[in-house]
Amino acid sequence: MDKSEVLETLKAANLYLNHLNCLEGELENALEQIDTTFRNTEKNISETFSNLKDELMYILKKREKFLLDKAKKTESESLAPLQECRCIILNKIESTNKLIKIGNSIIDGVNESVDTFVTNASKLGSLPEVPDLKEVPYLSFHYEQSSEVEVKDILSQFGYVCRIAPIQVTDLSEKPGALLIEWRNVEIEERMTDIQEFRLQRAFGDVVKDKHLVANFKDCYKGLDTQFLVKDLLARQPYSFRVCCKFEGTSEWSPWSLPQVSSTSLKHFSWKPNEDYIISNENRIAAPKKSVSKILISDGAQFSVGHSVEFTFLEVDSSEALVGLIWDNLQNDMEISNLMAEGCFVVNSNGKIYVDGSEKSTVLPNFTKGLKVCFTCDLVNNQKVRVNIDSNEKRVTYDWPVNPDSKMLFVAHFCSNKWKIMVE
Repeated sequence: MDKSEVLETLKAANLYLNHLNCLEGELENALEQIDTTFRNTEKNISETFSNLKDELMYILKKREKFLLDKAKKTESESLAPLQECRCIILNKIESTNKLIKIGNSIIDGVNESVDTFVTNASKLGSLPEVPDLKEVPYLSFHYEQSSEVEVKDILSQFGYVCRIAPIQVTDLSEKPGALLIEWRNVEIEERMTDIQEFRLQRAFGDVVKDKHLVANFKDCYKGLDTQFLVKDLLARQPYSFRVCCKFEGTSEWSPWSLPQVSSTSLKHFSWKPNEDYIISNENRIAAPKKSVSKILISDGAQFSVGHSVEFTFLEVDSSEALVGLIWDNLQNDMEISNLMAEGCFVVNSNGKIYVDGSEKSTVLPNFTKGLKVCFTCDLVNNQKVRVNIDSNEKRVTYDWPVNPDSKMLFVAHFCSNKWKIMVE
């Protein structure tokens, strides 16, 4: 082995060592994740069950006292009239015994008052009313054994340890001023049909490095789609995402997925400054200053395959207007007549669609205030792309012979100064 071979071997060995060090770092992160999540789970289980036991004991003692107090009150209220009746009976027994004693004395010749005997004798025959046993309370304690079984069953199955959350973020794709977040079920695929709702949250910053940022997670989507375009993001700023789900028949959300951190290097869609327009909101909103104005174009070729651009009409007029896409190489020769030529894909305010200057038979809804018109571009092959136009819940699709590697601009034009448009 000569010196050059030794050098090549050393180079390969150093490269191999770097790979091993990277793998060791990844393994260390995996070990730390298991250890950290176990300790957090152990603490959570202990605290949850401790709090639950205290709460259950409080509830049981409270219920026990309530039932004992109610039984005691029932006893007290039931005994009062019976004790009163008993006093009457005892008094009558005492007076009757005295009458009998006096009568016996009179018979035996003892000097007793006959008038007193006669007066007391007249009270005989008046008996107090004593209720039957079936008319007085018969206290007892009862409970539904099925409820007891149900409570025990619930407690015996309370909580579970989840090896990993059932839903995980699987892909984060860069878009202009946005990220397309995708997720899927990573455990039991057939349970996907049982999912009632997904929930996606976003946090500003990297929660993996800065754990305290977890408190900043906010909802950004709820629904049944397995992807969502998160808009209005700052370029090159890290954002964290997590997702969970709710299964049919449950009211609780599943555990959160592992947080995924990403950023977009593409700035948000914006209009190029134009002297004929008032441009605001970080160059996303434009309004013509005069009726005869130049064509409004994007600030560079921002649109390409895999992107979607949405135009929102904030103010409208009865005059003509149009929005659409053009090839990048047309931006230096932008006249209104050129928007009906090859390399242009536009829709006018009457909903008419023009592709490379050819009017299509399908018509979209007229432009109205608040209407959103969305262009989406997908790859067909290396010679054409597929453009979808969505407007007021109506979609049309055309294949456009454009090099998929080409960049495109989005454009707008208005024939009065009463229009206002927003792009995102």
